[in-house]
Amino acid sequence: MLLPVLLLALPAHPTEASEYLYYRDVVIPPFKSMREFFDLPDRRGSYEVTVVSDSLGPLTFRVLRVQGEAERLEVRRRSYRIQNHLFQAAFDNRGGKDDLMVVIDNANPLQSARVSLYVIEPPP
Repeated sequence: MLLPVLLLALPAHPTEASEYLYYRDVVIPPFKSMREFFDLPDRRGSYEVTVVSDSLGPLTFRVLRVQGEAERLEVRRRSYRIQNHLFQAAFDNRGGKDDLMVVIDNANPLQSARVSLYVIEPPP
């Protein structure tokens, strides 16, 4: 009797989490930042960055293109929502020479922010 119940509780797609190039849940303390660097040497392709959070804002999301020691801002968005923050950005690396950096700033002076970060390579 217990086995059928456990089988029903299993996810339909157990390999779902492995479809992400990168996935991370993180807690960002008040007035702090998180910087995640993705080393993509000779990895050509297009990538999508998605960040979700149910925390109290404001939160700032940035995607940077890194070439050697130089960082160039690609996308910057600030969210003042109370909950349900959603940030999505495309990162085109067809030349295969750039690296990706994602920066998330928590500007809330009282609360930490719970954030989930996903990086995927969508099918062509």
